Amino acid sequence: MQIVLTTLNAKFTHLSLALRYLKEYCQQDFPEIITLEYNINQPLPLIMAEIVAQKPDIIGFSCYIWNIEQTLEIAGNIKKVLPQTTIILGGPEVSYDFEPLLKEHPFIDFVVSGEGEEAFLKLLHVLTTDGNKEQLRKVPGLVYRDRGTIKLSPNPTVDLAKIPNVYHPNDDLEHKIVYYESSRGCPFRCEYCLSSRTGAVRYFPLERVKRELRILADKNIEQVRFIDRTFNCHPKRATELLAFMAELETRTRFQLEIAGDLLTDEMIEILKKAPPGRFQFEIGVQSTNPATLEAISRKTDLEKLACNLRKLREETNVRVLLDLIAGLPYEDYNSFGRSFDYVYDLQPTTIHLGFLKLLKGSSLREKAEEFGCVFTDKAPYEVLQTDAISYQELQRLHVIKDLVDKYYNSHRFNDSLAYITEKYGNSGFKFFDQFAQHWVDEGCHLVSHTQEKLYKLFYDLMGEKDVKLRDLLKLDYRKNERKRPTPEWMGTRDDFKLENQIIRSGKIFEVLPELKSLSPREIGKQIKIEYFDSLDRWILFHYPVDSDLGISYFLTQDLLTECDSE
Repeated sequence: MQIVLTTLNAKFTHLSLALRYLKEYCQQDFPEIITLEYNINQPLPLIMAEIVAQKPDIIGFSCYIWNIEQTLEIAGNIKKVLPQTTIILGGPEVSYDFEPLLKEHPFIDFVVSGEGEEAFLKLLHVLTTDGNKEQLRKVPGLVYRDRGTIKLSPNPTVDLAKIPNVYHPNDDLEHKIVYYESSRGCPFRCEYCLSSRTGAVRYFPLERVKRELRILADKNIEQVRFIDRTFNCHPKRATELLAFMAELETRTRFQLEIAGDLLTDEMIEILKKAPPGRFQFEIGVQSTNPATLEAISRKTDLEKLACNLRKLREETNVRVLLDLIAGLPYEDYNSFGRSFDYVYDLQPTTIHLGFLKLLKGSSLREKAEEFGCVFTDKAPYEVLQTDAISYQELQRLHVIKDLVDKYYNSHRFNDSLAYITEKYGNSGFKFFDQFAQHWVDEGCHLVSHTQEKLYKLFYDLMGEKDVKLRDLLKLDYRKNERKRPTPEWMGTRDDFKLENQIIRSGKIFEVLPELKSLSPREIGKQIKIEYFDSLDRWILFHYPVDSDLGISYFLTQDLLTECDSE
């Protein structure tokens, strides 16, 4: 019996945790199971050819909003060339609203709704022993056809202690983002999220979690991304795991989705001692509009969240990603702007501006008509407009999202943004809204741009001949672009003679004593000096060989005078 488990990941660097769970859970009874992972950017005919080449008797597809359309196309075509093959779909995208799915796609034999480990194992036993309909009814969470009707078996939750380890010392995980979970379920009931339907939070055994995390850390995986919906909802357990991860000898970064207002002083003390780059927190703000938060059943202490975020920013090395969702009930353009400014004022590492997706099975999808929500028929079911916000306004927010990614999240424009945001009354939203208007008016949203071009567009569209903004863009450019020549439009005034004088006189070592062991030629490769009109200052930039970023130093008048006199 040839059994294949497969899925299409969103990116090449991603790994499917679902396939690992299923294979490990069923391995003892069905050691012949193989897993095949692809990504949505690969040609579908080639993916299909590889699956068919295995001559599978049973194929299980793991389905999500990002791959459902491609999965259905592949599965339907496989059924045409291998009509005897049993096709099983599972995953969040098919766990709800499955009746239309089975009616529209007769090539689907079964759907596993909800947690799949126990269900898939029992279904394999039925399929490999010529089981009858009565046996199918005993498979938890199974959706199947029975004399023209579609039926669903009861679906109890899986005992997490019975799920074997899914990561092992010999696994080849190089250059991959590894997904991991230490719990299932969520204590909150946000109506746009499927986790609101999964019941109480359950936890994997703590020692098992530590054992697997150590395996991943020993491999120096680039990033381990937890999929726990609220990692710190159990404060004592979260504190213990944070301390464990903080003390590991590794280059691995752990990304955790947390509730910012539930961070405790003890957690923050642990984070203060954590190495740089060890943790990245994703924190969902979503909205600050009281009517919106009430409509989606989301409870957040925004004052406590802001207080904790400032502690993370000022006292720890934790990278912080803050989420906003556009298109929520009762959130109009102006109130979204206030939510944006709340987040912008906290200056997180990254601002993620997302758009509401009415997922199958979510409570909000069932209430879509109540707030006039119009959304796309096909995945990812993204909102197009609501009673509170128009299609045109949401499209403007898409442009703002793109500009936030290019200018804020890249951290290449920190000084320029700080200056110009102040000119807009310290409102990041007012600035980006105006920037988006100019960006569209000039057709910039229709083409791609080089990194250097982004600096020029910033000044052309928003500078208004502001010499200080031009200098700050030059400062940002010099900090981020190493030894590349400064563009002429920035008013470049570099001085190679002065550079050489500072090096050969030895005055460079008063600023950078760590360069003493280098030759003048090697030092020249690591520094650049530039004059800034609005600051009336020469600034020295040092580009360490082990860093992509330049470090800037004001040159004192005394040092410059001494060099001029030589």
